[in-house]
This record gives sequence, C-alpha cells and structure tokens, in this order.
Amino acid sequence: MNDLYVIQVTGGYSTIGHHVAERRRRQVLDWLGLPCAAVPLGSDEHLQAYHTAMRLGREHHQATGQRCWADLVPTLVGLEQHRVAVYDPEGRETRRFWVARSSGWMPCHLSLLRITSRAGFPADVEPGETVRVIRRRPSRIRAR
Repeated sequence: MNDLYVIQVTGGYSTIGHHVAERRRRQVLDWLGLPCAAVPLGSDEHLQAYHTAMRLGREHHQATGQRCWADLVPTLVGLEQHRVAVYDPEGRETRRFWVARSSGWMPCHLSLLRITSRAGFPADVEPGETVRVIRRRPSRIRAR
C-alpha cells in the first residue's frame, strides 16, 4: 500500500509519509493555537490541509521570527554537535551519528555521517531506544 505523498518542489520531487504529514500538521496547528480538523489520511483533502498548515506556519514565522520546535527529537535536544550511539531496547547498538539541527522555521534533528558533513538525514529515536554520547563536540573544527 502506498502511504506516501509525492510533492513537486523546486528542481524535482519529494515524498512525505501520510502519518508524518499528519504529525507535522498537528504540531504546527497546535503551535499556532488553531483547531485541527479530522481529515482522512491519504486523501487530496489531507494533503491540502497539510500544505495549508505549513503555509500558515511559514507565514507566522515570517511575521514574528518565531520557530516551531515541535519536530525536534526530545532525546536529542542539547546533544547537537555530539556523536551519539543509539541502542535498541535489548541494549544492542543500532547506529552512530553526529547530531545536528536543520535551519528554517520548523527545524528537525539531523543525523550526520561526519561532523564536517554539510547534509544529513532526519534523525529519530524510537520509543524504547536509548542514546549515549560517545564523543563530545570538538572545541574547534579544522578547516580543510
């Protein structure tokens, strides 16, 4: 079953899962103090409701300079520029990455391969997983 929206963006296309779009829509509307009407996931109406919430959030940021911090991973807050290891509920290490934060009006945590990486993937920590700092932020990053 296809549970992704394909969205046209500058220079190509992007995708977002129905549940991720709904979570972000609810977060933004809550941040703005607006009601969140129920709409069926996967419908054109839901995609439009998602786009509307994102537009309202962007406009609010442009008018006030405020950011919506709701998309940050609570477990990773304060660990930006640290290398972490993530462990599953049984205590097995599943992955390591440097923690960064995206820019923009609704930042998210990013998983970076190296501290000097210029791009990464959205980071997430699932319920039951634990995070341990394995290297603190370097005091200076050497330029190449």
